[in-house]
Amino acid sequence: MGLTGVADLPLHEGHVPPWLFNRMTKLSSLIINLMVDEYGVRGTIKLFSNPIFFQSFNNIIGMDWDSSGSTTITTAALKVALNSMDVGIKVVGGKGEYALKVPDEIRRLEGKFNINPNELIKASRLVAKVDNVALQDGHRLYHHAMIIGEDGTWAIVQQGLNPKTRYARRYHWWMETSFINNPHEGIVGVKGNSALNMVSSVSEKARSTIIDIVNQDLNKVSRDLATVKAIIRNRGNKSILSYINDEGKDWEPAYYNPRLSVIINRGLSINEDALRRARGTYDFKDLLLTNGLGPSTMLALALIAQLIYEAPVDWNDPANLDPRRFTFALGGKDGSPYPINREVYDAVIDILSRLVDSVKRDGGLKPYLRYLARVAKRLNLPVDLVKPT
Repeated sequence: MGLTGVADLPLHEGHVPPWLFNRMTKLSSLIINLMVDEYGVRGTIKLFSNPIFFQSFNNIIGMDWDSSGSTTITTAALKVALNSMDVGIKVVGGKGEYALKVPDEIRRLEGKFNINPNELIKASRLVAKVDNVALQDGHRLYHHAMIIGEDGTWAIVQQGLNPKTRYARRYHWWMETSFINNPHEGIVGVKGNSALNMVSSVSEKARSTIIDIVNQDLNKVSRDLATVKAIIRNRGNKSILSYINDEGKDWEPAYYNPRLSVIINRGLSINEDALRRARGTYDFKDLLLTNGLGPSTMLALALIAQLIYEAPVDWNDPANLDPRRFTFALGGKDGSPYPINREVYDAVIDILSRLVDSVKRDGGLKPYLRYLARVAKRLNLPVDLVKPT
């Protein structure tokens, strides 16, 4: 996994006022214009797969740094801005019902972009399945946005919500991913102690074992599941996660993980129809895409792999706590760290508008970066921040 930033993302009940969202889209379009001119379509999209850049962009346009809306509103502003631009980049999907429209929105791009819609739709489905089924960290996905370039470049930013803690977690994906072996470009959110992480390199042998299991006779799988349930019963009131813990300690998560708890408390179960459909599958990615293979079935298969066939599974939460800091330029929606000044916001839009016009006329951004570097040097600021590439 690449860079991982830290940002507590609680669910906020407030909304972005129209006057601010309108400015967010205007400022986003101006910044995107400059980015595409400097980095191209591929480089611009790759930057949004970076959690630190994404968070900084979110702060620049005036969204709260510590709310679930830092994902949903930022991608919505990007989507609206890019819909009005012709720079070879579009955003599909979004929050709730909009996430379900990704396949249709991708197909509508086929005539405009040089893309293979079926490949993009498969990648979108697989990324969602990974963070809902292969990685069970207590956050149920409710937002899925795919940033697509005219050359087929893509990145995905999706977000899940823990209904008990009311905290969100953001997952960043870049197209150059294995999908199943430490695949994330970054994860942003509060860390927990435990999760079912089948896309960790630690779980590589378990993934292979699970493929073997689904290709066994279904009666054999049922017997193995019964053995696992007997192991759980013999542990009494102890958590099954304490059983598989090398130190034998009880499981005491840093935050409530409803998915693991509910599945274990109601009893392990396997969708036998899904296993029938999965027979003949020898790729873990294809297994994840099997219709009906959900979190409960994956958890049961993981426990069979570890407890019966001694294939280690990674139960560690993949989010880490490396400290990161994000810089605000125009304030935050809820007045933190300070209220947004509309006049200042409009002045920034006006300055950037004139800059974009000048860049298009003069043929590039580098002369302006050199000028900023000279200014930074006179002001004794870090020159690397504006060093032209």
